[in-house]
Amino acid sequence: MVLERVYLVFRRYPVVPSMITYSFLYPGANYVQQRYFRNHRPGENLIDWKEVTRFCVYGGLIHAPLVYNWLKFAAHLFPKTTVSHLLAKVALDQSCFAPVALSTFYIGLSTLEGKDKDGIYEEWRQKFPNTWACSAFIWPFLQTINFRFVPGGLRPIFVAVCSFFWTTMLAAWKHTNPTINLDFLSNLRKQ
Repeated sequence: MVLERVYLVFRRYPVVPSMITYSFLYPGANYVQQRYFRNHRPGENLIDWKEVTRFCVYGGLIHAPLVYNWLKFAAHLFPKTTVSHLLAKVALDQSCFAPVALSTFYIGLSTLEGKDKDGIYEEWRQKFPNTWACSAFIWPFLQTINFRFVPGGLRPIFVAVCSFFWTTMLAAWKHTNPTINLDFLSNLRKQ
């Protein structure tokens, strides 16, 4: 009975499963980044729960609807599973959606942190270009799998699961200096 009602809600509002998924995966990725990859000073709390909460709000209320609607739009523009439609979706994803999604990430979280417009712009200006360049090596491969093999209704969930790992990196880059520095991986070896 309860599962039947949940199923009806999910069918009536198909963005809701994505919102629930991102509400867990984004803060989870941030938690993993803070716990295992962030350099902590002695006596410093391991987890900043306000930061985890910001990732939850951003992931569930901003990023999930953005991804859901993007994937729906891309499938509408290129509905076929042919190679040409697949390549068009992947190219469009990197050239149009990625800049919007990454900008939304940096701007949205900086806004939730309470930064002023100059601080928001400065962080975006310093971190966005390198992040977008890195995404160009990762996401085309993942989106090719997504658009080719994953059923349309499960695509936002597939992206969310992949995003867990990507968001762990983004959380590290958001917290670090402007240049992408993978030195935080050395923490894994120490533990």
